[in-house]
Amino acid sequence: MLRIFMYVMLACVSLLAIEPYKKVSLDNNLVSSNVVKNKLLVGSDFGEVIEIFFDDEFFKIESKRLMQLPKVKTYFGDSYPRVFFVDVFYDSMLVLSEGDYGGKNLLIIKDGAIENILKNHEALNIKKAAFVNKDSIFIALASNEIMLYSLKDDEFKYKKQISSASFSDFSLNENKDKYVLSCESGIVYYGDVKNGEIITTFEGANKDNVYRALISDNEIIITAGQDRKAGIYKGREYDFIQTDFLVYSVGISKNGKYGAYMKNESSDIAVFSFLDKKEIVVLQGHTNVLNSIFFVSDNKIISTEDGKDILFWKLDK
Repeated sequence: MLRIFMYVMLACVSLLAIEPYKKVSLDNNLVSSNVVKNKLLVGSDFGEVIEIFFDDEFFKIESKRLMQLPKVKTYFGDSYPRVFFVDVFYDSMLVLSEGDYGGKNLLIIKDGAIENILKNHEALNIKKAAFVNKDSIFIALASNEIMLYSLKDDEFKYKKQISSASFSDFSLNENKDKYVLSCESGIVYYGDVKNGEIITTFEGANKDNVYRALISDNEIIITAGQDRKAGIYKGREYDFIQTDFLVYSVGISKNGKYGAYMKNESSDIAVFSFLDKKEIVVLQGHTNVLNSIFFVSDNKIISTEDGKDILFWKLDK
C-alpha cells in the first residue's frame, strides 16, 4: 500500500515539472540579460552584445551578435570586457561594461558609433544603468547612490544617496517613472525616477541581502533573497515563500498574476499564483545558477543562467 502511495506521489510531482520548449546556447558565458519588446539583449564575459529575437509563440527565435567590444587593460594583460547590462531605446543602445583596470564604461551605441558618455566625469563604480527616455539614463552605484544623467546636457540632474547599505539591484516600472531598488539590508525602496525621491519603503519579507526586486504594472513587488526567501509586497502587506536555497532570481508577469523564483540549488524554477502562492509548475533544465527570469506573457517565460544556456518555456504546451 505504501509503495502504491509513493508511485502516486511521484507521478503527481512529475506532472508539475516540464522541460524547456526551446534552448539557445551561447559560445561564451552570459553575464547579463534584458528583455525589450520581442528582443532578449545579452551581455557576455567575452565583450559580446547579443540580440535574440523571438516571436510571440516562440516559433521563430533568431540569435545574432551585434558587436564585440574592444579589449580593455587589466593587471594581467588585455582581455575582452564583461558586459554588465544592455538596454535599448529606439535606435540607441546603452551598454554598461568593464573598463580598464576594473573600471566601468557606460557606452551609447548609435548608427555604429560608440561613445563613452561619462569620460568627462569622475570614475564611478556603476552597478546598473537603464534608459528612462531618449535623453535620460537612470544610474545606480555600488555605494547605493542613484543618479539621473542627461545625455542632452551632459550632466547629472540629481544624485541621491539611498542608504549606507551596498546596492544590489533596481528595476523601473513599465512607464519608467518609478523605480524599485534593493540592497544588502533587506529593505526595498520605491521612488520617483524624475527627482530620485523615495516615496515609500518596504520591509519584512527579507531579512538579508535582496539580490533582485521587480515590480508589475499593478505595483506588486517580488524579491529574491539571500535568506532563502522569495518576498512578496502587495501595498503595505508582505509575505514570502521559503525555499531550501538562496533565491538568486525571480520573475513577475506584467499583470501581477504570476510569479517565479529559483526553487533550489539545481536552479529549478517554481511558477506560482500571487493569489494564493500555489505552485503551478516547476521548470527544469538549467545546469548553472539562474541569472534572470522574464515573463513574456502569462504562459511564456525566458530564463537565463550564469552559463551559456537560454531557455524558452511554454507553460501550456
